[in-house]
Amino acid sequence: MTAVVMLLVRAPKLLAALDVLGSLAVAILSCLIAKEVLRTGVLSAGVLRADALTAIFLLLISLLALSTSIYTVGWMKEELAEGAMHEAHLRYYYALVHGFIGTMLCTVLADNLGVLWIAMEGTTIMSALLVGFHGNRLALEAAWKYIIVTTIGISFGLFGTVLIYAAATHAQGGASIDAMSWSAVAGMADRLDPGIVRMGFIFVVVGYGTKAGLAPTHMWLPDAHSQAPSPVSALLSGVLIKCALFGIIRFHTIARGACGPEVSGDLLLIFGLLSVVFATPFILAQNDLKRLLGYHSVEHVGIVALGLGFGGTIGTYGALLHVINHGVTKALVFFVAGDVIGRYQSRTMESIRGLLRLAPTVGVLLLLGAFSLAGVPPFSIFVSELLVVQAGIASGHGIVVGVFLLMVVIIFAGLIHHAGGMAFGVPEPREYHSRTSKAPVVGMLLLALVMVMLGLFIPPDLHRLLERATEIILG
Repeated sequence: MTAVVMLLVRAPKLLAALDVLGSLAVAILSCLIAKEVLRTGVLSAGVLRADALTAIFLLLISLLALSTSIYTVGWMKEELAEGAMHEAHLRYYYALVHGFIGTMLCTVLADNLGVLWIAMEGTTIMSALLVGFHGNRLALEAAWKYIIVTTIGISFGLFGTVLIYAAATHAQGGASIDAMSWSAVAGMADRLDPGIVRMGFIFVVVGYGTKAGLAPTHMWLPDAHSQAPSPVSALLSGVLIKCALFGIIRFHTIARGACGPEVSGDLLLIFGLLSVVFATPFILAQNDLKRLLGYHSVEHVGIVALGLGFGGTIGTYGALLHVINHGVTKALVFFVAGDVIGRYQSRTMESIRGLLRLAPTVGVLLLLGAFSLAGVPPFSIFVSELLVVQAGIASGHGIVVGVFLLMVVIIFAGLIHHAGGMAFGVPEPREYHSRTSKAPVVGMLLLALVMVMLGLFIPPDLHRLLERATEIILG
């Protein structure tokens, strides 16, 4: 609804106000849904359903949407002043952002597996237009690459969905709408043909995994994240790839019930470890700030897959917690990156030096985000990574855990090297452009507060949601 209204508005200040108010409304509704889910367990209406797993993703989407809208107020002023954005295009930008958020909300609210796939494809359309919004050669190239790779990938996901539907139809003795309902199919998972479900899940992981950025089908992700406007990059990395993981988790639950935990778990372990290993050398060699963050997303999506693959209560809980921790931290760091790029007029990390001297608040936020991404205690990502490692050891996957820890240590060294150079290097004031708006810092501080809080303690209601979602996944 907000997206449609924005197409009718031209005034920049009114558009910014609608952006914040629309995101605030989504946040309030998400909190109300989460509260009701805690009270009743499940909310359902036709093809839509909200359980504890849905509530976790709703809260993450709404938090990042709200912080992004606050950040965008000041970011957009600077972009307009520098000529990077044009006032005539603002209504289209804001409408696309809210359309993008709407499709992600539909994805995590879908009970019907066909609606889930359609909503996921809707996120591709909306976000691709935003990736190419600047209209330059690199942005358009990244947008087309994103569309082609993820559309081919998600077609595999559709085929996997059809196979699961076929198995459900056979199990219930005929076609019906229930054969496309996740809740109904999960309830009859033990009666599904294991061979068909196994094949279907392979296609689903390849398809939805492409959209999630799992290696080796992650090639679109660094380009799209680097060329999109920074607020969009935060949404892409913070929640879009998590929505694709949401789809994988739903099918993972069905596969566990039909084939046992080993089949889907082992497949997720393979893709998860590949993602961490593939990302490592690119993180070390990268000199473009936003591409660096893109490859970090590949690593952390892999960590979520590892947690799900290790399984058990600890691994699954840790994977879900990592979805939240990485979403919040990565959105924060993309906000910082957008601000830093505006100040230095460069994305090359060698050109970004002395940030702590020239913009102390932003410099501190950069270091906080970098330490969190690197898994340094007591930040939130350390907690979820520790749970994933514990689950790996408990499940007897010592070699996988060893390789994972080796990659994490290497990535830690590379990330701290990059962040330290930008924060502590010798600044060159002639290349520095001061930023006057305070709104971006407010958006960053909101996420930084959540990031630090989650490293120190998990709010009781969130803990209850995580426990219930873990129970749903494990059946």
